[in-house]
Amino acid sequence: MAFTLETKNGLSWSVSDRVAARHLFTRRLGGVGDFPYSSRPDPVWEAPEVQERVRQLWLRFRDAGGFPEEGFCFTRQVHGTKIRYVDAAERRMPPLHPCPVDCDGLITDQPGVPLCIFTADCVPVLFHEPEAGIAAAAHSGWKGTVHDMMGAAVRAVEALGGSADKLRAAIGPSISRCCFEVGPEVREAIEALLGADAEGLCPPEEGRPGKYMADLKEANRRRLLQLGLRPENVDVSPDCTMCQQDAYWSHRATKGVRGTQASVIML
Repeated sequence: MAFTLETKNGLSWSVSDRVAARHLFTRRLGGVGDFPYSSRPDPVWEAPEVQERVRQLWLRFRDAGGFPEEGFCFTRQVHGTKIRYVDAAERRMPPLHPCPVDCDGLITDQPGVPLCIFTADCVPVLFHEPEAGIAAAAHSGWKGTVHDMMGAAVRAVEALGGSADKLRAAIGPSISRCCFEVGPEVREAIEALLGADAEGLCPPEEGRPGKYMADLKEANRRRLLQLGLRPENVDVSPDCTMCQQDAYWSHRATKGVRGTQASVIML
């Protein structure tokens, strides 16, 4: 299992050899504020010059990635576990008016429908069930993780006729245990989700009483195994968005003054 880096037209992304469907996890996409919508009102982003810059970025991204002219399916992420079914009618290009529906995951069984999620420290997970012909994309920050976003995603795949033991998953670049300091409430929530399988995921931080270093990528991987995925079908990117700020946007490192990464999968 391995992630490899690809570059085209000045844009860079990584792909996993575990997922056969067209997919990619971008590195930095655009500049500060260059994403197609926000979970909070953002008057600066509504400026015509910003809108045009964002649109041109997405046209370049669409063409470099080989995605349909009609565009992508988007969400407005709210750190929940809702997953929506989408079809070709929902493909759009930024700027997006009105904003997309609030949810943190997308799923489809239609070809040519790119599913897009955004991250800047949270964990992006792309799914492909090749026999049933199903793709899904999930945004899983610590809140989504402990509220079982992986369970929601696997159940959504199964509801469309897929099987967990045939499902492939790629866990993309996100903040890693080396940088993700948390309090006891996060450690306790991960332990509540995973039970005995949480062992070693949140070791105490040396010299910082009451603080722990959480491994969200591994927490999501272990939850997928609990749900029936085969270990050889789950790939995990080694990249840390906070360590590698030359390549990735990090919400924590920039205190929210950032752009984003996009993760996309299409049948």
